[in-house]
Amino acid sequence: MKIICISQVYWPDTASVAQHLVDLLQALSGQGHEITIITSRHNYEHPEIIYPARECCERVHILRLPNTGFGKQTKLGRLVDFLSFNFLIAWKLLFISRKSCDVMIGLTSPPLLSYIGIKIARMKKMRFVYWTMDLQPELSVVAGYMKEGSSMAQTIQKRGDYIFRHADRIIVLDKYMKEHICRRLHSDRKGIDVIPVWPVMESVYEGKREDNPFRQENGFGDRIVIMYSGNHSVMHPLTTLLETAVQLSDDKRFLFVHIGGGVRLQEVREYKEEYGLDNVMILPYQPRERIHRLFVSPAQVIQNTSGKQYIFLQYNRYLVSQYFQIIILDILSANQNFSACHVIQTTDQIHQTRLRTSGSSNDANRLTGMDVQIDILQDFLCTAFFVSKIYILK
Repeated sequence: MKIICISQVYWPDTASVAQHLVDLLQALSGQGHEITIITSRHNYEHPEIIYPARECCERVHILRLPNTGFGKQTKLGRLVDFLSFNFLIAWKLLFISRKSCDVMIGLTSPPLLSYIGIKIARMKKMRFVYWTMDLQPELSVVAGYMKEGSSMAQTIQKRGDYIFRHADRIIVLDKYMKEHICRRLHSDRKGIDVIPVWPVMESVYEGKREDNPFRQENGFGDRIVIMYSGNHSVMHPLTTLLETAVQLSDDKRFLFVHIGGGVRLQEVREYKEEYGLDNVMILPYQPRERIHRLFVSPAQVIQNTSGKQYIFLQYNRYLVSQYFQIIILDILSANQNFSACHVIQTTDQIHQTRLRTSGSSNDANRLTGMDVQIDILQDFLCTAFFVSKIYILK
C-alpha cells in the first residue's frame, strides 16, 4: 500500500508529534508499505535549524517544504509559518497522482492542514485518515488566540467538522475526545478509534540511583527531583509548579527540572530570575536514545474507574500520563515503595491523587515519610499534572 502522511514536524525534530509519527511510519514501512512524509524543512522549536529537502530514513521517504521559519516568538510570525506551509503542501498535493497514494494520513498542526489534505484526497479518490492530536478552534479559544463564536472560530470549526464528517477513519487520544467530537457533530460518528499516544522509550534505566548518568551529568546530587518534561505551551499549566518552587526555594533537598521547549519556557526563565531560584534547572529536549536515563525501573499500569490509564512506576518514582504531560517524582530512598490511595473517576474537574512513600527509619538521610499531593486536570484538550503541595512528615 502507498501511504502519504502530511505533518509540519518529523524526524529528526524532537517534537512529541514527530516522535510518535516516526514510530508509526517506520512500523508501516517495516510491514512492506511504501511510505512518504511531507513536512517542513524547519525545526519546530529552533527554526534556524534547516533539514535537507529530501531524505530517506528507515525506508520512509521524507519530502521537506521550504516554508517560512519565523518561529513561535510572535503570533504573527507563527501565523505566517502556518499559512506558508499550508500553501506549499496544497501545491505539492495537487500534483500527486492517484496511483502514487492509496491512503493519506493527516495531522492537526498547523490548523487546516488536514482540511487541505482531505479536500485533495477526496478529489483524487484517496482514502483519508485523520490523526486528531488536538481540537480546533477549542484549543485556540481556550488559549486566548481567538474569541469563541468569532468569524475566525466559526470558519475553523466548519472546516474541522468537514474533516470529521468525511474522513474514512479518525484516530483520537481518548474516549473523552471521541465523545466531544460526537457532541460537536450532533451524531454518533462511526469510524473513530481511540489510540492513546505511547511512551517513546523502550526501556528504563535500572542501575543505582546515584549512578544514573543523567543525574551525574547535570549535578543533581542527592536532591529530590521534580521534573517537567515536554512542551511548555499556553495550554500546559505551569504556575502551580513554579509557585511550589518559590515556596521550597530555601529547602535544599528539592530540585525542579524543566526539560523541553515551548512558548512558556520563557515564563520559567523569568520566574527563576525574578525570585533567584537556584532550585530550578532548565534543560533542552533530550535525544530519544537517552530518554530512558530520565526514567528508571519497570512500570505498572493503573486504570481508573473511567477506563483511563496511567503508568505508575517504582524506584525514582514518577507518575506518567500516557497523553501529554510527564512529572517525575524522584524520591531519595531507593527502598521506598509507592501505593496509589486514590484514583481519578471523572473528567472536566480537578481531582486529587495522593501518593505515599514510607522510608526506612534506619537511615537518617532518607525521608521518614512524604506525601506528594497532586491535582490532576483531565479534559478533552489535555491531561496535565499540578504539583500543589509537598509535605515532609517528620
